[in-house]
Amino acid sequence: MKKGLLILLLIALVNPAKAQNVYRYSQFNFLKSLYNPAALASDARLSADIVYRNQWVGLAGAPTTIGLNVASELSSNMALGINFCSDKIGLNQSTSVSAMYSYRLVFADRQYLSLGLGVGADNVVYDYAAANTTMPNDPAFSQSYNLWKLNASLGAYFRSSKGYVGLSVPQLFQQTPSGPESGFTIPRWHYMLIGGYFFELGENAYFNPNIQIKYTKNAPIQGDFLLRGVFGVVGVSMGYRTENALIAGADFLIAGKFRVGYSFNYGIGSLSRVKGASHEVHLGFGLPYYFSSDSFRGEKFLSKNGKFKRNYQLRYNRSNNLHRIKS
Repeated sequence: MKKGLLILLLIALVNPAKAQNVYRYSQFNFLKSLYNPAALASDARLSADIVYRNQWVGLAGAPTTIGLNVASELSSNMALGINFCSDKIGLNQSTSVSAMYSYRLVFADRQYLSLGLGVGADNVVYDYAAANTTMPNDPAFSQSYNLWKLNASLGAYFRSSKGYVGLSVPQLFQQTPSGPESGFTIPRWHYMLIGGYFFELGENAYFNPNIQIKYTKNAPIQGDFLLRGVFGVVGVSMGYRTENALIAGADFLIAGKFRVGYSFNYGIGSLSRVKGASHEVHLGFGLPYYFSSDSFRGEKFLSKNGKFKRNYQLRYNRSNNLHRIKS
């Protein structure tokens, strides 16, 4: 336990001095809009996702994170969304709220390139004065910080009927209590790369590998590799996190509109006995979900005879024709 508290203390002291951290989730394949504003409404025309992550269970002051994204497709070319994230570790807590917009260059057959922008505010609290120290009136813990600052995000995202790839900078501004690295500091940007592909295995099954990579200057590259198999309405995932942890989880699609997912990380490194496992719960809502086993080959549209018809090109052409009539 003493080793664990020492690790948390070092993280709390070092992170604010260098740069803010970017939240990471094991179920990132469902939460792309939390990292990349260009990925808004990429999984459903209207969607809402909430995730709760509890890291290093059993360790006092361990990180807990909540993320929320609501997104809506305004047309085939545009989407809007709202993000909310709250992260707490030890004496430090950060909260961010942002509004996001994406514009799509639609090609055809569910293929488009999207560019996104997010603008919002971050609240960062360093409650060092609340620490219980062995030295009374320790000057290193004499002052607390509570900061509200502007932040923004940028992203690009390409999607086809069978895969996706995206690159983003989730935080353009550094939020530190003092020092020269606050503000618009390009060398401290965190770059997030995500990608995934859908291999159809049968009528109601497909294989979906996903990858997420985070890079920032003067720091090791971090990555998550996730292999997901979907059989009907049940998805099973296994993966690896480069911080020497295994990932495993499952998700369930209910009535084609609701998704419930659970994932956990288990460290296999030298600190695994100290850190313990991490748990993550995801709740999602989509109208409709594009990448589900019953709509893998395309979106569904109601034809004149009342039957479902799969044809994204039809929607694309209707949107263009409507635009020509208005103009």
